[in-house]
Amino acid sequence: MQLKHFVIAILAFVTTEVGGAKILGIFWTPSRSHHIAASPLMKELAKRGNEVHLLSSFIDKDVDIPTYKQELLTGITEEFVNTTSPNRSLLWILYQFFPLHIRLVNKFWQNKAIKNLIEKKPKYDAIIVLAFFNDYIFSIGDILDAPVILFSTMGTNMINNRFAANPNLPYGRSILLESSTRSFFGRLSTVSINALFYLTFKYFLYPTQIDASRKFFANISDIEELHKKVSLVLVNTHFVLEAPWPYVPNMIQIGGYNVEKVNKLSENFGSFLDSAKDGAILFSLGSNVKIAENFDKQQLEIIMNGLAKLAPIKVVFKSEIEIPMASNNILVSKWLPQNDILAHPNIKLFISHGGLGGLIETVYHGVPILGIPFFADQNNNVAFVEESRFGFKLKLDNLSQTYFDEAVKELLTNPIYAENVKKRSLVLRNRPVKPMDNAIWWVEHIIKNKGGEHLRNAATDLEWYQLYMVDIMLFCLVISSISLTAFFFTSRWILRKLWSLLTGSKRNEKKTKKQKIK
Repeated sequence: MQLKHFVIAILAFVTTEVGGAKILGIFWTPSRSHHIAASPLMKELAKRGNEVHLLSSFIDKDVDIPTYKQELLTGITEEFVNTTSPNRSLLWILYQFFPLHIRLVNKFWQNKAIKNLIEKKPKYDAIIVLAFFNDYIFSIGDILDAPVILFSTMGTNMINNRFAANPNLPYGRSILLESSTRSFFGRLSTVSINALFYLTFKYFLYPTQIDASRKFFANISDIEELHKKVSLVLVNTHFVLEAPWPYVPNMIQIGGYNVEKVNKLSENFGSFLDSAKDGAILFSLGSNVKIAENFDKQQLEIIMNGLAKLAPIKVVFKSEIEIPMASNNILVSKWLPQNDILAHPNIKLFISHGGLGGLIETVYHGVPILGIPFFADQNNNVAFVEESRFGFKLKLDNLSQTYFDEAVKELLTNPIYAENVKKRSLVLRNRPVKPMDNAIWWVEHIIKNKGGEHLRNAATDLEWYQLYMVDIMLFCLVISSISLTAFFFTSRWILRKLWSLLTGSKRNEKKTKKQKIK
């Protein structure tokens, strides 16, 4: 009984200690999948007694949490162009965004909810921003005098590292590269691409965003100053999903924080998968890739014919359009609970676009993956899958019936892929603290300490040439050059003197001998 009272007292203390904060979320993103990845954190914060106000490009229905308020941000999804064609890199997308950046910035500041924030300046204990090439939004922290916490749906790379001056290392895979960085040219490519990103951000992206924003809020700080004020960066990844990387104190991995909870499947999906005694496949390409837009008729026929041949293996197929050619072993749905389906024991393969969210889910549930990457970091993610041998890439450019059939057969029949992904699943699951609890703890840590100044990396105050010791190496090179030059000329002078003395002595000896002969 005493133990019970003690536990109740501790829980009451903890609830009193961490609950009751006011938290603002700003999710200005064109991608629903990014919203889906980040919104569970906001809901959990509300469930734990905090008052959460989320401004997002998407609204979640049927959310019954009294302290959870949602407001819609309009404009970005209407402006977002189709960038999901195969082989389009993140750099290509970034350059495509430049003509849109001014309009996107204008539309953000023109949203009624944002105008209300600026005019009324309500008090918040923390602001959580979904980071997606929208660094100007960090200025809301200055406007409302609240610490800024970033949530990133991308893995460890130069784009995330800049927020906390986390080191960009040559052995880490660049977000634009599929090849390994262990070779000289691989490392050279990584450094070159990181440098290109740095120059693109510093001299094009940042000025564009700030100039447009200052029309609405004249006192906004420069982007690089806003980075210095970021208190915390939550990164939705884990070292089992990418190459291990050193992290500064205010950059925290929480990959898999939203996949532990598995909901019961609806009757439609549940009965279909329960009856798949020979196994089942999930085909889902996320929220941005569209079957009608990204596949031609021949490609779709090859895929559907290949899946039909697999019967009695069943397939859950996500598509925004009806597919008349779908056979009886294929269940086509416009929407599906991806994480809940991947958790079903009969799922043996996941055919995916290679987004990081889906990669986390498939590794957590131990399902091999056949990747069809389309853009951004998806090629990078699928390349990691291939290197780790729990799946491989399907190239749409070379798609044939034999190619597709053999790829699916290899993943279903060769046990090495399932074994490898299950090993990674164990690592992802076996953590000292649940990732959701870890994420909540860090948010509350920032709130309690009114910011993360004590966590800030001193490298945020350094220019790139100082951070990577270019100035020191140049100084050492100059000093070494001066020293070597001085040594060379001094040595030459000494040698000449010695030579002069030696040759002069010999001449004197000859003169003496001649004089004696005379």
